[in-house]
Parts: sequence; C-alpha cells; structure tokens
Amino acid sequence: MPVDIPGVERRGRFAADGLRLPSGFPELDAMLGGGWPTGGLTELLIEAGASAELGLLSPVLSHLTRGHAAADPAWVMLIAPPWIPYAPGLCWQGLALSRVLVTEARQPADVWWAMEAALGSGACAAVIAWAGAASRVALQRLHLLAGKRPVWSVLVRAARFRDERSPAMLRLQLHVQAGAQGAVRAEIFKNRLRAPGTVTVVLS
Repeated sequence: MPVDIPGVERRGRFAADGLRLPSGFPELDAMLGGGWPTGGLTELLIEAGASAELGLLSPVLSHLTRGHAAADPAWVMLIAPPWIPYAPGLCWQGLALSRVLVTEARQPADVWWAMEAALGSGACAAVIAWAGAASRVALQRLHLLAGKRPVWSVLVRAARFRDERSPAMLRLQLHVQAGAQGAVRAEIFKNRLRAPGTVTVVLS
C-alpha cells in the first residue's frame, strides 16, 4: 500500500507526475512548480565543506514526522549522513526524533542498497541519502523505485557530479552565500515541469 504523506498537494498537471510537498519556502515552491516532487528522484548537489542541505530540507521533514490533523506522523530515513546527527539540533529544526531513522553505511555500495531497501519497503515517506560516485544504472534503479510510490526521495551528492547524466526528475545545486547569514542560493538546473532558475532562500 502506498504511504500516506501528510501535507502533499495535487496541483493540476502535477497529478501525472506524482505529488508535491510544499518546501516551507514560498519563493522556492514557485520555482519548483508547487513544492518538492515525489514519485521520482531528486538530486541535491552541495559544495565542498557546505552543510546547508538539512536546513533546506528540514521544514518538510518536520512536517512529515509530526503529521497534522488529517494524517498521522510518518517515518523519514537519513542514510549515511556525513556527520553524526545532533539530536537537539534536529529537535530545534522541528523534527520528531521518534520518527527519524538513521542508517550508517560502511561501504559506498551500502548506501545504494539501503536506499533501494527503504524505497522498496513502502514504510518511509521520505528517504534522504548522502552518496558519492554512482553508475547510471544505480541512479536509474533508484529513480524507478522512487516512481512506484509517492515517496520524497533525495540523493545528496557533491557538486563535482553535476556534469554527469542523471535520470533524476529534479536536480539542483546549493551555493552558500558568503556574508549572507543563513542564506543559500538554490540553482535549479533540471526540472521536468519548469524552466531552470535560481532562487535565494534564508534558512531559519
């Protein structure tokens, strides 16, 4: 059975391409076409030494783990984050820790296995994985698995992989802006339903 995801919205033509999760940043939602897409793979590229990705993703993760009046809280899985998750920090960002699963990966191949298992299980509303080099076959498998359910599937990779071909329905790169407290620039360079574009958001 598909997982019921709290807060998802159907918006006209998006119904054929899955559901959209409002990002918590109206200006970003406008660029994305209504919010983060589910039912396919999103690839988020980050610069070396940057760690702003969870700040960008946390509004949705918070909403999913806490639920709302119309739906129960959902499970989210973080696979191979490059740092040990700091529980008070996750709470400060609004996540309900009782609904967060964290999986370590000893080998690069373990990341792909864990993400495939999570997507195939139907137990999680969101699967966020940090990974390195990948074959096109591995990416295609993830994309196809993500397309079977309205799951928010995000693959976080280094910016150096930007020029590689990817089947992901959405690809964007985060640029941390020097001197701008809490501001990041999201450069969307592949979006199935919208033209490429750039937007600056201020993380709380």
